Amino acid sequence: MPRLPDGVQDQQVLRIRFTDRDLALTRVAPAADMSAELSLSLHLLATRRPESRLGKWHEQLGRRWKPRSAMLFDLFAATDLPEFLIARPEGRDTAEATADGMDRDGRGYLRGLGRLRRLTPFARDLANGDHRSRVLLGDLTAEYQSAAITPYWEQIDAVVAAEHQYRTRQLATGGLNAVLATLHPAARWKPPVLSLPMSSPCVTELPLAGRGLVLQPAVFASGRLVIAGFERPEDPPVLIYPLPADRLLLTDDRVGPPPALTALLGRTRAVALDTLATGGPLSTSDLAAALGIAPATASQHASILADAGLTTKQRQGGTVLHHITLLGEVLLQGGVEHAAQSATRTLQAETN
Repeated sequence: MPRLPDGVQDQQVLRIRFTDRDLALTRVAPAADMSAELSLSLHLLATRRPESRLGKWHEQLGRRWKPRSAMLFDLFAATDLPEFLIARPEGRDTAEATADGMDRDGRGYLRGLGRLRRLTPFARDLANGDHRSRVLLGDLTAEYQSAAITPYWEQIDAVVAAEHQYRTRQLATGGLNAVLATLHPAARWKPPVLSLPMSSPCVTELPLAGRGLVLQPAVFASGRLVIAGFERPEDPPVLIYPLPADRLLLTDDRVGPPPALTALLGRTRAVALDTLATGGPLSTSDLAAALGIAPATASQHASILADAGLTTKQRQGGTVLHHITLLGEVLLQGGVEHAAQSATRTLQAETN
């Protein structure tokens, strides 16, 4: 079952041993993983209150929350995650895949969980192979995904894509050594071994044996490292690691710019301007992550705003920072008619 390493110095240490082939095959996942985000977010709710950057997500989830979703907490322990939720096949319907996962990994996981603590009736029925409980598990998981993950998926995927771009640049300039050495404060990279402090008994040595390692960034990892898939000899294990704490504030109904400005500029550019006013200056990648869009799309919107005189660009080394101008601030505060008309003419010229 997946284990969650932690940063406590006097705990056991998991040593992941690389060969030259493993180093060649190790890669950073280019996109977010729905199963991992779903399971990690549930673990956050089941074991502790989400951190401050996820406060808005937690608040919004409370308005969508169905009380029966709390039954999913029965499947979690402080240091373990249910493998069948993490290793869901891509492209499968959530309810069907989760129910079927009980045949592959779920029952064994729950029997192991039963050795750690007393199982609830729901978990015990699942461990015994009860069909109705399996169907209910699938329904609960699909409901939770619809409430907690799907509304934020574009933002989650965009920020993971930005992390992939960052690690790709790091790989090009510093090699895999630079990537492995900076994954997490609790991780220690001393070639050919990556050491991860563990919070519970587990395997202490993990030879990759030519399988390589998948490095999976995750929004809901929330400061923690998670090792998954290490018990399947035919597949590369997955090391799930957290994104920087300031990278993303999940929300799908944020207080936005004035409606008139949204009508003038379009929603994405209006929100971009508002974001620069409250959190700028920002790089193109950071602006993309904040808006939940691709960096190329953010760059296009930023260029249109700059051409309209609402923002400026400043290069610092290899990074372009975007600043809001006085005209942009005036428009955000309600606007001046002639300034809005001027911006409209410029924007129309750019888009025609």
